[in-house]
Amino acid sequence: MPNPISVIIENQNSAGGVFITNEQSLLPPFETTKYVVEDQGNSSPSYVRSSLYCIPATADLLKTTALSITITVSPMARTVEGEYEPPIVNFGELGAIRCNRSKAQ
Repeated sequence: MPNPISVIIENQNSAGGVFITNEQSLLPPFETTKYVVEDQGNSSPSYVRSSLYCIPATADLLKTTALSITITVSPMARTVEGEYEPPIVNFGELGAIRCNRSKAQ
């Protein structure tokens, strides 16, 4: 079992600094890592974080592994110095985009 402190320090050294959101196959830094996000169209890990970053390809494989998939959404997460604020879109009279079936945003 790895020492959690050494894993956190190792992640800070390897993933600290600038995290670019559109690089494929790049795992986001740990929550404890200090990093600055360069937004290239995908959400910052500060706002949306998944419990799995390698999702099983079939339902049978997911059932066999018994892994749970969760998404943590933090829409009010604070930005750090050097990051841009997330863009705010105003649709005016149309209002927010909603699902046609459930009317959820």
